[in-house]
Parts: sequence; C-alpha cells; structure tokens
Amino acid sequence: MNQDKVKKLLNEAEALRNDAQYNKALKISQKALALSKKNSNLNGLIDSTVFIADIYRIKGDFSRGLNKYDEAIEMCDALGLDMTAADAMVGRVLSLKAQGLWKDALKDIKKPLAYYKKINDKKGMGFSLWTQGTILRVKGYITGSIARFNAAKRLFAEIRFKSGIGYASCGLGGAFRIAGWNEKSLEHYKRANKIFLALNDKFGKAYSYCGIGNAYRMIDEYEAAMEYFEKATELYQEFGDIVSHSYTLWSIANVFKIKRDLDKAKIYLDKALKNFKKTRDMRGIAYCKLTHGEIEFMEGNHEKALKILKSALQITNSYNFALERCHAESLLNIALHLKKQGSLETLIPLSKCYKKIGVQNYLDNIPCKMP
Repeated sequence: MNQDKVKKLLNEAEALRNDAQYNKALKISQKALALSKKNSNLNGLIDSTVFIADIYRIKGDFSRGLNKYDEAIEMCDALGLDMTAADAMVGRVLSLKAQGLWKDALKDIKKPLAYYKKINDKKGMGFSLWTQGTILRVKGYITGSIARFNAAKRLFAEIRFKSGIGYASCGLGGAFRIAGWNEKSLEHYKRANKIFLALNDKFGKAYSYCGIGNAYRMIDEYEAAMEYFEKATELYQEFGDIVSHSYTLWSIANVFKIKRDLDKAKIYLDKALKNFKKTRDMRGIAYCKLTHGEIEFMEGNHEKALKILKSALQITNSYNFALERCHAESLLNIALHLKKQGSLETLIPLSKCYKKIGVQNYLDNIPCKMP
C-alpha cells in the first residue's frame, strides 16, 4: 500500500517536471522520499533520491544534486540495481559538466554508456552519446561533439523517440554555431523547435527558442534574435530555470553590445554573471568576463579591460576550456594591438587556435560576434 502511494507521488512529480513545474515536483518527490524512509521502502527510496537529484540539477543546485546522485548510486550498487545506477550516473555526469569539470564527466560517462550497450538499450545509449556531445562541446572538441550528437540522433530516430531527436538537434544547432556553420545551426534549431511545439515540451521550446535566437544573432538578424530570446526568457522565467536563462541573458547582452547600446548590455550581463556565480558555472563566468572586457575596452577603459580579459583567460586555462581560451587569447591580442597601434591594419588573428578544435570562425575585432 505504501509502495503504491510512493509510486503515485513520483508519477505526480514526474508530470509536474514534464510541465516544468520544478519547485512543486521537488516538494512532492521529497514527500515520496520521507514516506519511503518511514516504511523502509528501498526501491522508493532510490527512485525518490534520483528524482530529487535530477530536480536539483535542473534548478542549478549542482552540489546538492551530486550528493543525491552519489547516495542513489551507492544504494543501487548495494542492491545490484544496474539500470537505475546507470541512469543516476548520467545525471551525475551532467552536473559535473555544468560546473566545468568536463574531464571527470568525460571519464565517468563511459561506464553508463558501456552498460547501455551491453543490454542494447538504445534510448540509454542515445542519452549517453548526447551527454558526451555536450561534454565535448564544453571541452572545445567541436568535431567530436557534432559526431556524438549525430550518433545520438540516429539512435533516437531508430526507436522513434521524438524528444530525443529534438534534443540531439539542439545539440547539433549549438555545435554548428560554434563551428561557424550558422545556417546549419538555424536549420537544426528550427527542426528541434517543431518537435518540441508538437510535444508541448516547455523546456525544449525554451531551449530551441534561445538557439534560434543565437543563430539569428550570428547572421546579424538582431530583431529576429531578440524576438526568440524574449520567447525563451518568458518560458525560463515561468519555470524558474536560471541555468539556461543565464545564457539567454548573456546572448541578449551581446546583441546590445554589437549595437553599441552598452548600458543595456551591462544590465543583462550583470544579471547573467550573478546567476552563473550562484550556480558556480565557471564557463558562464568566463563568457561574462570576455564580454565585460570588450565593453570596458569600447568605453576606453583599456587597462581595466585587459585585466578582466586576463582574468577570463585564467579561468579558461584552469578548466581547460579550449574554445573559450581561444576567445580570451584572441580578445587580448586584439585589445593589445588596438591599444598600441590604434587600428587593426596589421593585426594577425589567432586563427590557428580555432582550427585545432574544428572551428572555422575566429575573433578579429572588438566588438565581436562571439558564438
């Protein structure tokens, strides 16, 4: 009877999560956890713990999420629940990646991927490959990232898992934008958006809206970009996702930066930075510092700009973010050249840095269109 009540609570929490009502989902899953503990319901205890870990991760509380994933994995190992352990490991890996710990994430995703391959679980394999794609994107290995997203998409297509196809398409949209294939990026994000609209997947809609906005931003269609950023913002604010919303805020700041409306750019940039610090997203912090450095340079505060850009470079070096390191080195190179020469006539762009990681676009001016 108590087991049935726990299942009912978790089903209710799952429905709320699917509707992006994360706070309500968390409260109900915590009730399920308390009931499972009270009645020594081990399966309910594990399922509730994994669910709570997922919600913490989605909400950007990565440290608490990691602790819950570790608790669940330890219980799964003791009871021989390999499938649940593998699912928890994927969530744990995503939490590591979100904090910039991509090396640990890349190492740890191998175990669940091997398990899913062993039992021929194509959905599990697809999620693991999608996760690898996101990790490699953070690492800065863009060619490898695209390959993993394509592999995940093929597996999801085989089992006709539309949501998975949508998320793999979003992954490809982001990776192609970074690589410099802006039209391809827009194409993949629009495909994903059609899927998410049909499924009424709120998070997927917001994710793809932001991606479409960034694709338009990269091809200088700023009105269209802002239209989609506003759509994404409305949804992210509705369900309280500060993790993804922070990158949308950064993107909006970059639109205003390019349009040289620096006061507005700083307002959005400050909001993004505050959120990134709250979630300890070091990659997000690095991006904010890069844009902040550009703005300070544009305002004539050259020494302050150089100091901020050096701080961004320090973060990218500490966490081995290959792409963002190229951005930091390039902006420093540009800023130093402009400060000394007063023009970009004899500037030698650091294009080799980008080509090493499969990226054809490189930064060659301030302000720049940072992907």
